[in-house]
Amino acid sequence: ATSSQSLSTFRQAITMTQSLLVPRALVSARVASPTMKSNRRGSAVSVRAAGDPPSIYGSPGSRTQIVEWLALELGQDIKSVNLNRAIMSSPEYRDVHPFGKIPACKAADGTGIFESGAIMLYLADLAGSLPTPEARGEAAAWVIWANATMWPALEASRGKCNLENLFGPVDAILADKAWLLGSELSVADVAVASYIKYGQLFFRMDIKAFPNVVRYMEQVEQREAFQSTVMGG
Repeated sequence: ATSSQSLSTFRQAITMTQSLLVPRALVSARVASPTMKSNRRGSAVSVRAAGDPPSIYGSPGSRTQIVEWLALELGQDIKSVNLNRAIMSSPEYRDVHPFGKIPACKAADGTGIFESGAIMLYLADLAGSLPTPEARGEAAAWVIWANATMWPALEASRGKCNLENLFGPVDAILADKAWLLGSELSVADVAVASYIKYGQLFFRMDIKAFPNVVRYMEQVEQREAFQSTVMGG
């Protein structure tokens, strides 16, 4: 009976939170219908936008907020669902994220996507911001670097690793660009800037030796979507 009640509670929670529990910050992502915004993939975006938006499962104070920041910047509609540990360990949630972690994403067609970087690349693709295989590859390189190289190095050393090795090349790239991939913020910037900010917040990491990175982060911190998600509103 206890198991049946838990299962029933999970289903009720998912049903209710999918329709009601949307962070206030995400309302601004719905100013324009996805079918109306300009994109470089034409009808493919319109067809996808006609269905339900993807559901993002997570909790406050987690990497979920990086995903939410990206959704706001892209104008990509999502359903944001807050989970507790009991639900995360349920068989139903493991169908979305096999390891029972957060964040996770359930696409409109029911496909489960896990790992924050993979979810971000999916949203960027869904929004039409990665129009070619080359654009996807270039963006993915930065998202993977942020998740698999930069953040592990910062976390393991508590921000005391060789910052020149990490940020010297980034600083050089930003000498001639406002953003990592050009003149507009992209999924690459959301991934990289989020972990730089985490390094500053958690480890008091000092980036003043990298003036272009400093300027870059100042630009990031002026963005309303960043403040309302990663910085907690």
